[in-house]
Amino acid sequence: MQKRTDKGSGRRTGFLQKLAALLIAVVFLAGGIMIGQHLPKKSREQVTVATVSAKLKAIGELATEQYTYTGIYKLSNGQIPFITKKGFTMVYTANFKAGVKVKDIKVQVNQDQVTVTLPQSQLLDKKIDPSSIKFYDQSYALFNWNQKEDITKAEQAALKKATGVAKKSGLLARSQKNAKKLIRQLLQGTLDSRKLVIKTEE
Repeated sequence: MQKRTDKGSGRRTGFLQKLAALLIAVVFLAGGIMIGQHLPKKSREQVTVATVSAKLKAIGELATEQYTYTGIYKLSNGQIPFITKKGFTMVYTANFKAGVKVKDIKVQVNQDQVTVTLPQSQLLDKKIDPSSIKFYDQSYALFNWNQKEDITKAEQAALKKATGVAKKSGLLARSQKNAKKLIRQLLQGTLDSRKLVIKTEE
């Protein structure tokens, strides 16, 4: 009889030890949760319109696409050879740079999302490369010739023509697409898990 009593007592002791260990584990777990809740957390307010705008301004000019056009411009004026008739053929290369103006980018920030609104892409720079200009088939007139004025007018007309060609090539659309891509690469991973939405101004 004594032997059976000792065995039952051993079982009860083992059960109580396991129960005590379980209770201790629960207490530690609950304590860890409570401590974790009271630990200082990284503030989401660090992501503000000012901080996002500062990142964008740091890149300076957002020129995202370039285009080069080589063309021919012909000038002909007057009717009488050597007296009033003049003209020349000008070969030139025009360079274009397209992008968005960083100062016109708008930023909105809330707890879940950062919205960046880009202005429409535009030509940031356009010019004819002076070293590329060459003249052919030149004819001079005694009474109808002002070389400096005629060349200036020819360059202006040539640049206007080249600008039209550049826009028709899809330069601005490509620039807008690249601007969105660059903005996403710049801001992704810096917004404290907020969703990044990039739009184009209507």
